Amino acid sequence: MTLKTVNGTQLRDTVGSFPSGVTVVTTTDGEVDHGLTVSAFVSLSLEPAMVLVSIDKKSSVVPFLEQGSPVAVSVLSEEQSDLAITFGRHLENKFDGVSIKRSTNRAAVLEGASAWLSGAVVDKYPGGDHFIITIAVEECAHDEEQKPLLYHRGRLFQWQED
Repeated sequence: MTLKTVNGTQLRDTVGSFPSGVTVVTTTDGEVDHGLTVSAFVSLSLEPAMVLVSIDKKSSVVPFLEQGSPVAVSVLSEEQSDLAITFGRHLENKFDGVSIKRSTNRAAVLEGASAWLSGAVVDKYPGGDHFIITIAVEECAHDEEQKPLLYHRGRLFQWQED
C-alpha cells in the first residue's frame, strides 16, 4: 500500500500542538536499570488494566523491553524538568543521583513523580520508526499534591491554574 505522507517536520510540528504529559519509562535487566523520557504515553484499557508507550526503534532501551519484561512509567511532576532532560539524553548512567523506589516487579519508579504505574510488557509492535509497547498494569498510584510536567511544541511547561 502506498500512502501519501507528509514529512517528519510537518508531522512533529502539527502533533506537537497537542499538549501531553512527560513520563520516564524504566526497566531492569536484573542488574542494571534502563530508562528514557517518553511523551507518547496513553491509557489503553481499563479491563484488563493496560497502557501503551511509543518508543523510537533506535533507543538503547528497546532491547530490554521484550514480552514479560518488568517496566515502570513515572509521570513527571512540574519540578522534574531536569529529569525529563536527563532521561532524554544518551548518557552512560542516567540514574546517578536520582532518587528512586522499586515497584513490586523491581522496576525503578522516580521519587516525586505525580503518578506512576508498573507492570510487564505484553507486546511490542512495529509502527514506522517506533515500537508500540503495550503494558499490563499491575500497580499504580498518584499524588494529588503533585502537578504534572507538560510538553507542548517541543518545550516543557509547568502546570498553570487560573
